[in-house]
Formats: sequence, C-alpha cells, structure tokens
Amino acid sequence: MRSGTQTGAALFTAIALSTTMTAARAEEPTSAHGLGPAERADVLFTRAMELSAEGREIEACPMLEESLRLDAAMGTRYRLAECYEKTNRREAAYRLYTEVASEARRAGMSDRESRARLRGEALSAMLARLVVWVPKEVAETPELAVTLDGRPLDREAWTCDPLPVDLGEHVLEAMAPGRKPYRRVVPVHDTSVPIELSVPTLRNENEAPPTPRAVVTIPSTKRSAETEAPSVRTTAALVLGLGGAGALLAGAGIAAAALATGGLSEPARGTSAVGIGIGGVSLVAAGVLWLVTPPAKREGGAAMAIVPTVGPLGGGASLLGRF
Repeated sequence: MRSGTQTGAALFTAIALSTTMTAARAEEPTSAHGLGPAERADVLFTRAMELSAEGREIEACPMLEESLRLDAAMGTRYRLAECYEKTNRREAAYRLYTEVASEARRAGMSDRESRARLRGEALSAMLARLVVWVPKEVAETPELAVTLDGRPLDREAWTCDPLPVDLGEHVLEAMAPGRKPYRRVVPVHDTSVPIELSVPTLRNENEAPPTPRAVVTIPSTKRSAETEAPSVRTTAALVLGLGGAGALLAGAGIAAAALATGGLSEPARGTSAVGIGIGGVSLVAAGVLWLVTPPAKREGGAAMAIVPTVGPLGGGASLLGRF
C-alpha cells in the first residue's frame, strides 16, 4: 500500500477519474492538473494500481514514475519496482527494491525490508555485471561525468564495483568541459562473467586524433627450411646418379677406345664391364631414391637431368645435377 496521507479531495478525484476514464487511456488525468504535487501523486498512484490490476503494467509504469517524481513515497517506489519486474526491466526493479530495503530498515519496517530484499536478491541472480574502471589520471579530469545508459555513475562506482545490468546493449559515456566525449556501446549476453570497461583519457577538443602509423610488411626472400635445403635422400640420389653416370660413361669409353684401336682385350673388357655394371646399379639406386623423395623436398634447389652426348668416339648420355 502507498504510505503517506490521502486527502478526501484526492480520494474523490481518484474515484471520479476511475469511472470516467476509458480503458485505453493511461496518460495523466486532466482532473489532476489543478492539484498540488502530493495530491497529483496520489491520483496517479491510484490509477496506476487499477491498470496494474488489469494486467496493463506497460501503461501503469509511467504513471508510477511520475507519481514517484512528485512524491518520493516508499510505497510508490515498491510498486514501481513490481511494475518494472513484470515488464522485464530487472535492473531497474532490482535497484528500486534495494532502495526500498534500505529505506525500510531506517524506518524500522522489518517486514517491508525483508520482502524488498528477498525480491531484489532473486532478481540479482538474473542480472549481468559491468565493471567500470576510471583510472586515477582520468578521474582527475575537471568536471568529469561518467554515465551508463544515460544514468550518472557516482565516483564510488568508478573503482571496479560490479554494476548489475539487464542483458542487451548498454552505453558507457564520459564527458568533461573542453574535452571530446567518449562513448562505447557494450553488448551483454552472459550473466556468468563480468564485463570490464575502462574509461580512456579524454582528448582536448582542439587536439587532432593520433595519426595511425603505417605498418609496412617486407616479404621475406628466405625460403623455408623445408624447401631451402634438399633432403638427405635427394642428396644421396644426386651423388649416386652423378657417380653412376661417371662410372657408366667411363666403362663405355674404355670399351669404345679399345674397339677403335683394334680389338677389346680381356683386361679392357673386364674394366669396361665393371664400370658399366657399377654405373648401371648406381643409376638405378639414384632413380629409386629420387622417385620416393616428396616433390616439395626436390624443389628446394636440387635437380637432376640426363643429357645425351655425341663425341668422336660415339654417343652416350650425361647425368647433370645441382644441389
């Protein structure tokens, strides 16, 4: 119930208002305009309670707000908290319940204090938390004002005290005379983890914004370790290939020279056969190693190629490679 006195005129006006006002009309009654602040507050409160009983809290809340502005009665504050809670404005309801609990404790109204505190605690578990930090050097800015969703934050709230907020977007602003204002929109979607916000130093109005430094990225000319050096198998393949090609060509050259000078003697035939055999085996081994080496390893600077050759003593092939 609303605390405070009610005059007979206020009761008469409220009754008359309730019988003449249509269900769709929820603005302040014109018949209350000529009354004093306390009487107007009573009329608005009574009409708001009627609307709330009809389930029309969205219309009742503005009337209770105006009634509370005209007369800051504890009962109006409590009923407005209920109205906010029913319209899912949990943070505003929590704040009013907390105020009512403190006021009721000072007034020795333990029952109302208990009810308001319990309802506030139930809402607190449904709220997220914002932590606003204003560094000392920023807090010393002359006439600095910090607001959250348009509501001024006392300096006590600048020191990382968690502030309960509803889920959704919130706006943190800081302003001071002669300084560029700061504004940040913060989306809040989780009630389990507090969101920390810091207010930066406000720049002078004539101060140019800092020029962003250009970051130039110079592409590296070094190749990665994987492709810079060939693998062990690649190196072995090239060594075997070059050596085998040399042995093969040497054996073939000995045979060709012997034939050109009149015949292939037994020692020349043996030497030639050994050279050709070693060369052939080496080339086969080199080819196998080359084929089993991944292409990425082979492209790191190693290469091998067989080049046909023609000379005075006949034809042949040369194995060329690079590391």
